[in-house]
Amino acid sequence: MPRPAYLFVALVLGAAQRASSQSDAPVAFTNATVIDVDAGRTLPGMTVVVSNGRFIAVSNEGFQPPRGARIIDASGKFLIPGLWDMHVHAAFPDLDAQFLPLLVANGVTGVREMFSRLDWVDSSRARVRRGAFPGPRIVASGHILDGKPPIWPGSVAVTTAAEAKRAVDSLVRGGADFIKVYSRLSPEAFFAAAREARAKRVPFAGHVPTLVRVQDASDSGQRSIEHLTGMFTACNAREEHLLAGLAAAVQSPKGWDSAGMLSRASADVQLQEFSAERCRAVAARLVKNGTWMVPTIAVLHSTAYLDDSTLAADPRLRYIPSGFKQGWNPKADFRFRMLTPADWARRKVIYAKQLEIIRLLHDAGVRFLAGTDLANPYIYPGFSLHDELASLVAAGFTPAEALRAATLDPARYLGAADSLGSIEPGKRADLVLLDANPLDDIRNTTKIAAVVAAGRLYDREALRKLIAERDLP
Repeated sequence: MPRPAYLFVALVLGAAQRASSQSDAPVAFTNATVIDVDAGRTLPGMTVVVSNGRFIAVSNEGFQPPRGARIIDASGKFLIPGLWDMHVHAAFPDLDAQFLPLLVANGVTGVREMFSRLDWVDSSRARVRRGAFPGPRIVASGHILDGKPPIWPGSVAVTTAAEAKRAVDSLVRGGADFIKVYSRLSPEAFFAAAREARAKRVPFAGHVPTLVRVQDASDSGQRSIEHLTGMFTACNAREEHLLAGLAAAVQSPKGWDSAGMLSRASADVQLQEFSAERCRAVAARLVKNGTWMVPTIAVLHSTAYLDDSTLAADPRLRYIPSGFKQGWNPKADFRFRMLTPADWARRKVIYAKQLEIIRLLHDAGVRFLAGTDLANPYIYPGFSLHDELASLVAAGFTPAEALRAATLDPARYLGAADSLGSIEPGKRADLVLLDANPLDDIRNTTKIAAVVAAGRLYDREALRKLIAERDLP
């Protein structure tokens, strides 16, 4: 019998919870101001008690903490639910020990892993459970499902509907929490994968394939769209003409290389023919279908400004392994090394247009999730999630809306709002204690005094140590 969508996610989250927190004593935060992320309001004078990995009390009525509880006076401080980064690449051998603790140190208690081997994901989860290092809850897709030739080595590459169906079945059997679709999938393979994912009651998310319309991807049940893929074309008055040209280029002798050249060559025309009216029509379709958007503004910005040498002066580079830093040179990255100065200038104009698209989608009621695309150039584990929240506010979100995009809305997206995403009795104990109110200034999410991840407390000194231990030479 097919599993209900995301039931398996709840089970995985629960297993990780129990294994990591049973030995910890209860913790009581007293005199705290709790942020009600759903209503966007403050609840002052609260006592919040964590025991056995759950919130057992959230009260302003003089609740007495359990005997033996550790008491933390949270006067003048603010409690928010644990943050989620809904687009990371962190569950890799060795990299997990560097990135996952830094995520927790920045208040990120849950992540959606968008491309890793499933056995590597299982290994990362197991190492966190047995206490090798701290880490967030992980929801994972396993291998990317892409066309041929795939963009990334290690992807599952398919061409036909039959191949796509078999690939989805294999990923589900392997334990994938969802299917990640990618840019080079043919329409035939994409829609076959969509049908099979629905039949297996497993969500699918990721890129809108280059040759598929955003509207059709949404209609087919794609749960979330990453990086605004397809939106630049969908908001264009020449959408049908552009897609036909790309399809012809893919069928030419140079295939996807020709499609890439055509895409760059047509960018100026796309900018000129941008249509806010078409964008709003697409947004209405996304709202109707319940399709979420994960814009990853952090990586849209970094990959538009990758030619800016000042990026290399970021002090957070000390937390990035040297091999990664070397790969962040655009001349060493196959995605960027062919770009000319004119291309880089155009990318910055496109980035500004992407911010406009985000505003249009947000105004139309499209639901958003906060994600960073960690492991891509100049994206930093945990740190960049706070940048993402600030970018959402700069794009027109209220601080409360930005905060929901990293707390309650990820729980809703995952079908786990009954156990995660807000500070309420009975829910899993993930929270962040802040020195200042994030509803006043979203940047206050960086002023972290303590984190509770899967019921385990990390006070200010423990967080400082987590970060210091990962300061690479």
